[in-house]
Amino acid sequence: MSNPNSNLTSTPNVERLLGALRRRLRGTVFFYGVGTVVGIVAAWLVFSYLADWGLRVPKFGRIFNGLILLGLFSAFLWRDLIRPLRRIPGRAGLAILFERSHPELRELLVSAVQFQGANRTEAGNPALIEHVLRDANERAGGLSVKGILDERPGRVRLVLGTGAALVVALFAFANPTHTEIFLNRMVGGSMLWPQRTHLTLEVPALDAIARVIDTEELLALRIARGTDVPIVIRAAGEVPDDVRLHFEGGRDLLLTRSGKNVFRTLLRSCQDDVALYATGGDDEDGLPRIEVEVLQPPDVGGIAVAVQPPAYSGLPNEVLFDRDVDVLAGSQLRVHVLPLPSDATGSVRLLPTDVAVPLASLPFPARAGDANEDASAADPGAGLYFDHTAVSSIGFRVELTDDSGLTNPDPGLFRIQVVEDRAPTIDMIAPSRSEFEIVLGGAIPLRARVSDDFGVEQFAWRAEITSLDNDRVEVASGTCALNAIVDPAAAGDSPSDRRTFLATTRLEVNDLATPEIPITVDERYLFELVATDNRAPEPNVGRSLPIRARVVTPEELLRRMQERLARARLDTLSLSNLQTEKRQRVEDLIEALDGDGVADAGEAVAIAAVLSGQRRVLGDAQALARDLAAVAEDILYARLDEKAGALLDRYDALASTNSDLRFRQAPWRALAATASEPGATGFALNLVQLVGLAIEISEDNVRLAASALDEAERALETGVRVDALVRASELQSASLVRIDALLDELAEWDNFQNILSLTRDILNRQKALRERTQKFATEK
Repeated sequence: MSNPNSNLTSTPNVERLLGALRRRLRGTVFFYGVGTVVGIVAAWLVFSYLADWGLRVPKFGRIFNGLILLGLFSAFLWRDLIRPLRRIPGRAGLAILFERSHPELRELLVSAVQFQGANRTEAGNPALIEHVLRDANERAGGLSVKGILDERPGRVRLVLGTGAALVVALFAFANPTHTEIFLNRMVGGSMLWPQRTHLTLEVPALDAIARVIDTEELLALRIARGTDVPIVIRAAGEVPDDVRLHFEGGRDLLLTRSGKNVFRTLLRSCQDDVALYATGGDDEDGLPRIEVEVLQPPDVGGIAVAVQPPAYSGLPNEVLFDRDVDVLAGSQLRVHVLPLPSDATGSVRLLPTDVAVPLASLPFPARAGDANEDASAADPGAGLYFDHTAVSSIGFRVELTDDSGLTNPDPGLFRIQVVEDRAPTIDMIAPSRSEFEIVLGGAIPLRARVSDDFGVEQFAWRAEITSLDNDRVEVASGTCALNAIVDPAAAGDSPSDRRTFLATTRLEVNDLATPEIPITVDERYLFELVATDNRAPEPNVGRSLPIRARVVTPEELLRRMQERLARARLDTLSLSNLQTEKRQRVEDLIEALDGDGVADAGEAVAIAAVLSGQRRVLGDAQALARDLAAVAEDILYARLDEKAGALLDRYDALASTNSDLRFRQAPWRALAATASEPGATGFALNLVQLVGLAIEISEDNVRLAASALDEAERALETGVRVDALVRASELQSASLVRIDALLDELAEWDNFQNILSLTRDILNRQKALRERTQKFATEK
């Protein structure tokens, strides 16, 4: 038998060549296997380290990782090193491997190896064998093993594995502590990794007196009940995305970051003791810890404000308990505070000035019923106070401190609202217009409603002439009598009875003249009314809007009166047309309604439309009466009718009792009744009769017609509705009769005035002709 692995003594060059190839093949396998095993071990060590360092793998997981490492080492050592080394071929296999790279040898080396491992006598012709061996030996001497094997994968694998091992070794050398911890934990040890996240708890914005213990592991606080406790958690090292607050009792609170490494929360109005700690990241040791002890703080048991109003107001002194107060400006205030406990002290902070005022000791005033009821746990003799003068509205907070240093956590806000004593207000009643005309010999009515919070001391007027080169010169002044207007519903002589007054006086136009400045036509005057109240020490002064008057001739005033009456005649004509239209609509409704059944909703809508139209008629009729009354009043006070002196006095007496800002009909009705007396003459009286007739139209006919239509709208039965509509139609017809009478009177008045105007023009022309004749005669 042949032995392919025996020494090749006959061919030493072949032996040398195959030996070199064997060594190179073993080196390549060794490099590849060692590099693979070392790289796999290094990679798994890195994975195990990172997993344990990042996830804090439990002991079982770490042991399992170690077993995996041992298994990987054994598997790759067998697969990539031991088994390949054991399978390296003998000399014949090496010769075949060599000849694959040199096919030109034609299996010469393989034949030389096989011939030397066999019995030459049995192998064949000895001479031929010797020739082959000699030829193989000669050819092997010129051959090299270079290029036979691809040695690069083995070298690369060795470099990678060595590099990984070197990196692991360098890291282990640079971090001996971490390496020791890792190796200890890999074999099941209990060493702990260094902590990456460190949480610290802070409680800012609390006074030092609230901190009982303040160490790295424990922060103990003592606070007043109801105090807000801010919690700030700071993370050092690796900052987690969130942290969790753990409270005693099992309640947790998850917090997210409010800054780079800060987590915040607020424990609002703490009522019970609290203990807590925070965890986050790998900080799970429960330290530091915060313990809060809640104590009963001082508190305000009551507030009493003793108010002493100014003497001029006539208001009584009073004490107001436990509420915001409204006081008159200038009042003297004493604010009492009932502290709980009774030995608490403190101060008052005034807002918005933010000034602190210390509280002095003074017994708290007794409440009604305190003698029989235990209304407070505080000492009834204890109390604090401060004095204040009411100048402007303020708020105040009571800040108390007890003997242990605790303060009331949330002082309530109390307000003192200061009410200013306002200046008197003046509402003009007459003259009713801010600009009017006056004539020589006439009169000017001054009537005003004056209101003040507590009383009016004086009401004065003054007249200034304004047509002298734009300079205002006072020409007259005086005071008016004040008559208190008492509310009939008020009982007794209370201060409120004296807050509204009626000021009346009648000025004579001729009294506006002075020796230096006589009254001339087109002169302009300005009247100002001034009211002074009883405020002390400096009274308030209220002024009316300016009233302007212009001096005109009687002729011009009559022309203006004629123009106003002409407009009134046009308004009366429009009123007649409107009332006729509304009456027709009412008559149409009467014809449409029949029967005695239940009224239909559609009928009510139609009546509502008619009622709206009748109310418009009423408004127009009242406006017409007011316009005519204004004309008549101007004529009366201008004294253009010499026969109307008594009529003026009577009207002035009736109007002087009027404190209502609205148009009053009673004086004009009374004057109109005078016109029917025997011997009553004069065109002023005729004007009064026109006013009386207009008032009868608006109040006695149109208003009653509107009331009847309103009754028809509210009626539920058709019969009642028809009766009300019939009554409304009759009143509308009566109003049309009186409107026609008023139109006739206005037409006669217009004709009369035209005649007067023509006569006056003739007289004026005659006077002018006489003056020219006299002037011509003088020149001759």
